[in-house]
Amino acid sequence: MRVIAAALLLLLLGATPATAAPAPIGGGSVLFTASFRCTTAFAAKRDTTGFLIAGPRCATTGTQMFSGANVPVGPVISTPAGGGATVVQLTNTAAWTLVPWIVLGTTQHMIRGATETPVGGTVCLLDRSAGRRCGVITAKNQTVTFPEGTITGLTRTNICMQPGTAVAFVSGDQAQGIPLGGSTCTTGGVSYFLPIRPILSAYGLTLFTEHNSKVRPTSVDNTSHLGEAPPVGLLRIVLAN
Repeated sequence: MRVIAAALLLLLLGATPATAAPAPIGGGSVLFTASFRCTTAFAAKRDTTGFLIAGPRCATTGTQMFSGANVPVGPVISTPAGGGATVVQLTNTAAWTLVPWIVLGTTQHMIRGATETPVGGTVCLLDRSAGRRCGVITAKNQTVTFPEGTITGLTRTNICMQPGTAVAFVSGDQAQGIPLGGSTCTTGGVSYFLPIRPILSAYGLTLFTEHNSKVRPTSVDNTSHLGEAPPVGLLRIVLAN
């Protein structure tokens, strides 16, 4: 018995510790450096390489982004001058695994495609604080001047936007765009987003959806709560985080 016990002890001492499974990263994940902080809207892929798409002001090209407990994610590969989508390449696949949903509180909002919603169609803003705030698309191909510069090709909605908490615009399980800016909820209901389809096309990316993911969420809630849109008032541009 002593020989068996000793052998078991040696096996245990010599055993290789189990490697922790990669943590999920995708829409709703916070990316940061010492100087920058932003929120991912959607995940995408090019062949087998993963990417995270966030709004402007995320970081400069070449900057290494972090998430979670200061865990490296990968570098910013593009951040257009004057504003636009920030694209981050996921290189630390030992620590992170790409997922096709957007974290919203304790649930995950699954993304299954990017069918564009027409003017007059329902769209919802996923927000870290408010959950879902829904309304309609009121115009497309808009040109708006922000502090960083003038951006064209934007979509306008009648949904108000609080600074620092907006994540993504969706219609059901269809990705629509990246929050850019708009009026606060105390001054009216106007917001603008960068449509996702031109971004994917510009960088040769494919939206990462449930159909091409082997990872499954724990709790999915894709319900759309269409409430009364706040009245449009004086537009005061606020910037999405």
